[in-house]
Amino acid sequence: MSQKALLIPSLLAGLAMFCGIAALAGELPKEGTYSATYAGYGTCQITAVGKERLLSVCDENALMTTDGFLDHTTWHCWAFADFVKGMGAPHGTCVGTDPAGDQIVGDFLHEMHTIDDKSPRASFKFTGGTGKYDGITGGWTYVNDYNAFRTAVPGTYASHVAKFQGSYKLP
Repeated sequence: MSQKALLIPSLLAGLAMFCGIAALAGELPKEGTYSATYAGYGTCQITAVGKERLLSVCDENALMTTDGFLDHTTWHCWAFADFVKGMGAPHGTCVGTDPAGDQIVGDFLHEMHTIDDKSPRASFKFTGGTGKYDGITGGWTYVNDYNAFRTAVPGTYASHVAKFQGSYKLP
């Protein structure tokens, strides 16, 4: 057989092998762990109620890089807080969108902390998703450095969570 005759089957075999590997790379394991870094920027509407109470509603956009799962996911989050005598536990919901367009939804809850705490502890729990994230469970715990950064624009804040560990499970 001539070299030209062998070239086409070789190219087709290589293409088939590449496509098979690409398909396998796109499938998520049914469960796993990952480490990540999250950074965002947001605004809050704050309402004082008397001298000892502050209510806030915040809107945040962020991005996350990881060692695999959810890498390069962008996030849109909404937070609510009720601080009484300087203490409160913000909570809210986030929607993450991965590079393929699949979405994941989760709720977060901060531990009770002072309004000026620079790095409060919190947890995030997956509550649903679309596409490859349909039926997902899991989440992570973290420390959010949202009072540690001074922003250039009044009424805004920066949110940063460095090197946290998470886990997930798919049905």
